[in-house]
Amino acid sequence: MRRLSAYSVALIAVTGAVLVGATPTAAKEGVVARVLTPIPRNAPAGTKLTVVWTLSSVEDGRRRPFGAGGVFIRLFGSDGARSSRVYASELGRGRYRATAAVPRGGVRRVVIGLMGTSCDANDCRPAPKVFPIAGDPFR
Repeated sequence: MRRLSAYSVALIAVTGAVLVGATPTAAKEGVVARVLTPIPRNAPAGTKLTVVWTLSSVEDGRRRPFGAGGVFIRLFGSDGARSSRVYASELGRGRYRATAAVPRGGVRRVVIGLMGTSCDANDCRPAPKVFPIAGDPFR
């Protein structure tokens, strides 16, 4: 009986660790960004743009806000130019705002993501999760 009990406790602990480890990744799947403030493509380099967007996913047919720390935006211009990665302020659950500088050549692409970390036996490194953007952020 004692042996079965120790085995059960170990099994529950391993199962719990697997579920806890899987939950954050699963929670990020299906999250989509929606830019609420149109981004001008031809703004001059160096112009500060304040962008507001939402992050959400659909569960049971309803859109649910996605809240997290480490959410960022990055603007890409021509010839590899890009803004710094700018971390957002969460205005309300699933609603974010950040101010980024327009890179050289205007804004050609927008990336919204969540910064994470990936570790192996040797070291840890930044591992951003990029979200798809629904609709046209340049309206």
